[in-house]
Amino acid sequence: MEEEYRPDPDELLKKIQLDEEKKLKGKLKIFFGMCAGVGKTYSMLEFAHQTKKDGFNIVIGYIETHGRAETMKLLEGLEIIPRKKVSYKDVMLEEMDLDAILIQKPKIVLVDELAHTNVPGSRHLKRYQDVLEILDNGIDVYTTVNVQHLESRAGTVLEITGVRINETVPDSIIDNANEIELIDISPDDLLKRLAEGKVYVPEKAANAVNNFFRKGNLHALRELSLRLTAERVDMDLLDYMHAKKIITTWKTSEKLMVAVGPGPYSQNLIRWTRRMAYNLDAPWIAVSIDLDKKISEKNRKALSANLELAKELGAKIVHVIDFNVVSGLLRAANDNNVSQIVIGKTKESLLANFLKGGSLVDKLIKNSNNIDVYVVNTEKEFIDKKQFTRNSYTTSSLKEYITSIIIISLFSIVCFPIREIIGYQTIGLFFLLAIASISLFLGRGPVILSAFFSTLIWDYFFIPPLFELAIHKFHDYISLFSNLIIGIILGTLINRIRKNQHILKKSQENISTTFYFLELMNNASSIKDVISKTNNAFKKYFDIEMVVYLKEKKGIHLHNRPFGNTSLYSEKEFAVASWAFDNKKNAGKFTNTLPSSGLKFIPLIASGNIIGVAGIKFNTDNKPEQDKLTLINSIVNQLTYTLIREINIDLVKHIATTR
Repeated sequence: MEEEYRPDPDELLKKIQLDEEKKLKGKLKIFFGMCAGVGKTYSMLEFAHQTKKDGFNIVIGYIETHGRAETMKLLEGLEIIPRKKVSYKDVMLEEMDLDAILIQKPKIVLVDELAHTNVPGSRHLKRYQDVLEILDNGIDVYTTVNVQHLESRAGTVLEITGVRINETVPDSIIDNANEIELIDISPDDLLKRLAEGKVYVPEKAANAVNNFFRKGNLHALRELSLRLTAERVDMDLLDYMHAKKIITTWKTSEKLMVAVGPGPYSQNLIRWTRRMAYNLDAPWIAVSIDLDKKISEKNRKALSANLELAKELGAKIVHVIDFNVVSGLLRAANDNNVSQIVIGKTKESLLANFLKGGSLVDKLIKNSNNIDVYVVNTEKEFIDKKQFTRNSYTTSSLKEYITSIIIISLFSIVCFPIREIIGYQTIGLFFLLAIASISLFLGRGPVILSAFFSTLIWDYFFIPPLFELAIHKFHDYISLFSNLIIGIILGTLINRIRKNQHILKKSQENISTTFYFLELMNNASSIKDVISKTNNAFKKYFDIEMVVYLKEKKGIHLHNRPFGNTSLYSEKEFAVASWAFDNKKNAGKFTNTLPSSGLKFIPLIASGNIIGVAGIKFNTDNKPEQDKLTLINSIVNQLTYTLIREINIDLVKHIATTR
């Protein structure tokens, strides 16, 4: 039977928070292109005229025409807020008048050249910071930016063109934009515009064609802009599907997902998926299923190693809590709009498959709808299903089976003296009640055993003729086997409900913990306060301690000043932290890099930018469970964004005091 999909509580909380924030802010529309001259400003002004015709109050905050006659003509009919005069080194320069825009408070404002650096002495260093303040005041913004000005793409552009881009904007601007419109023309058409003097004056145009605007460069820049726009469309599609509760997959692009367990063959699956993703030029994710059962230390280490391998090879790691492997994999696939699932071939007996309604692979294929399933037979050997279930987790112990037999035996001893008073049919109902009670605290195996054992006891001691495994009346046959089937079904369902309750409780605890950390960080008043409060909360909730090192203010290296638990600082540990910072990878304890370190160092990265490193000290030699590590990583990620907020606030205060 296909499982019913329920929304992820973590995703619901995140969506609610984002929706509340968006209601208070203005909307951002970006006209996006591969480079100068593709027509971003022209298209934005054309759209502005149409918007004005629709009755909206729209003004120009800043437009750079570059002397292009066709662009200058489109300024007619639109209100222009006068630019602010700023004196710098005895030269009078012009900048966008941010205060005038906020005072006038139009519905929409046009702001050209988002990556522009403001004149020293302005309120903000960058124009995109002006735009963020405008959005925070509930005003919509139309703006323009080229792909080379995105922080994460600047390095790639340097490799392609040999030109270092000094003016960049963080990728979070693109991520948080409400709409992105790609303005695209072919390299040949752009070179023609250059030759006609529609982009630069003739002397500058000739120099541009021989340098940045070489045809090969333009092809590469165009591909970058198209890819980034496609990624954004994929994100928008996921948001739409989640909002509309669409749980099927739409194959708009290729995306692979591999099922990872603690078994040794998972590494082969991971590498197989990586090769396939590379050939398809597609993103891929590695998912592990937490069945809410106690996992052995050996398997915990193996699972962590396999997930670490997947992460090193470029996979996004997804951790799902579910009582069933198949439903967990399908939920992860649908939540991430996966087009193909990769799983290893399992070795299960025909009898087990018959009793369970098919193998794991059979069930996955049956319920996958339009998701393709690749069943991989790695190195001519089978992957035992136990790497996902029985071998991964500690199953019901012998003690539980003995307990179920003792409970049914005691129940029989109590009922035997009163069998003639209440009748054997009533005792059969009591046995069902006993099975239901057992299912509340024992596993599925002991429950099924208790159902069979109670059937034998009922027949031997209570159904005439007594003390014989024989039945003379046909309706007693029906009652006996009905009780057996009902007992198994009832016990299994109650056991499943109990597991679901445990999973739900676990998710709710994670949500409560995350919300506590979010509230704590939001109420902090400084960088030091944020880190100190987070460190104290880590100690309270996880029994771990944290030290944070931040990037030098005007440099590219890690500063050796520790925040948080300063006693964790040492030259050796700082060297490990520096490696994690320089390589943007986890290092230290429980990793494959410098594992002799006493701390695990996690780079603080947001939208491709690294601001520092967090060192986590686990007060145990055993690696924590994967769900705990996932929650800690999530909190560290939130800490990164909070620190960026505090750094920007400090920067604004510094600028204000030096004006």
